[in-house]
Amino acid sequence: MSRALRLLPFLLLLAAIAACSGESAPPADTPAAASPAAKAEPSPAPPSPAPSPSPAAGYRPLGTSAGVATTIADPRFDPVPGARASYGILGRAAYRIEVPENWNGELVLFAHGFAGFGTEVAVQNPPRALREFLIASGFAWAASSYSENGYVPGIGADDTLALKRHFEAEFGRPDRTYLVGASMGGNVVALALEHHAGEYDGALALCGALGGIEQIDYFVSWVALAEYLSGLTFPIGEPGADLTSIFLTRLPARLGTPQAPTQAGRQFASAIKYLTGGPRPFFAEGFAEQYLVNFGLAMVDPGRRLLVTRAATNQDHVYAIDPGLGITADQLNAGVRRFAPDPAARNADAHPDAVPTTGRITAPLLTLHNTGDLFVPISLEQSYLQKVRAAGRQDLLVQRAIRAGGHCQFSQQELTTAFSDLVRWVREGVRPAGDDLSGDLTDIGRQFTSPLRPGDPGGVN
Repeated sequence: MSRALRLLPFLLLLAAIAACSGESAPPADTPAAASPAAKAEPSPAPPSPAPSPSPAAGYRPLGTSAGVATTIADPRFDPVPGARASYGILGRAAYRIEVPENWNGELVLFAHGFAGFGTEVAVQNPPRALREFLIASGFAWAASSYSENGYVPGIGADDTLALKRHFEAEFGRPDRTYLVGASMGGNVVALALEHHAGEYDGALALCGALGGIEQIDYFVSWVALAEYLSGLTFPIGEPGADLTSIFLTRLPARLGTPQAPTQAGRQFASAIKYLTGGPRPFFAEGFAEQYLVNFGLAMVDPGRRLLVTRAATNQDHVYAIDPGLGITADQLNAGVRRFAPDPAARNADAHPDAVPTTGRITAPLLTLHNTGDLFVPISLEQSYLQKVRAAGRQDLLVQRAIRAGGHCQFSQQELTTAFSDLVRWVREGVRPAGDDLSGDLTDIGRQFTSPLRPGDPGGVN
């Protein structure tokens, strides 16, 4: 296989990472702007495997270390005007803290999304629009790199809570603490609100993978569907399996492209539409964006060796498809290969972050989700709503749909309005309005999308 093909799975994952990352901020040339206690140099992590540190007395670790040696990117950064920066190393993770001169006594912890499988961990700032709004409004914020990369929401929750403790020791206990998570950071939010009761006064999930391992179940369902409809056999789980050339050469010959599909490709697009939430604005744009990217995890881990891939399954998923495409839903469900989870991996006692979340949240949670997000589909918000209702916690959840294609595509107004509404909810007990995601999504999202995007079926050209 050519070097380009070998690298492509990682490039596809990097494309997804870029969509769900927070603001990138290169290290400052000098640390002069930082507080005296904030000196930090890049530091290698211990070479021997180490568990995610216990974040605080009374809590068990939620994450499982992969045992991979890591290095830590220099966390230095420049504060925005009117704020001071603090940064450093905490255990095996780096952190950044930014405190405005007019600090209002409240703190926002930011949990970043999936950062790939590399061995260097790095801090991500909150999205620029949100970061500037926080500082201008008097909020301090803090963010951890997490001690490992990969799909590690449990480690993210542990390291974020450890950073909260560090902030409290350095700056005093905040009057209120909010948790904001993007993409995989939404899984961090869901875990924290279930397992760390009383630590966070409220949370905001942006394009969040709130369902836990259901996010990886989704990728398994996507790949299994492509296998069946293409008529190919994917050597998943076999020693020495190489899926990259299959996905990049043989599969397109069977399915075509999103813009020029074969009959099997039209069947695939229809079934994916229902897998991800049904007919809705900007599905086609999101489908085209993720068409190859969603095969990335299978290409990176064809042997199903990672904890999350061992834990994932499509056993219970019921596929659907539009009529008139030459295949029925019954045929799909009878023919699609089913992948069983490893019960040792999908085990809540051993791996709390490798199972579906429960919906037993303990603080107000507001979510934003793009209708055309096919990396973390809005169907996971629908599933999460069902779990929260079953747990009797529906009064603590508000969901909002944003009419846009792609992953984590939010305007400044959408972000700042959502955060402001969350703060008012926490401070005053005023539960904000939201969308009902439990039913038909065909015309969802008009109330909170601002502005409507070009090409919106609602009338924007």
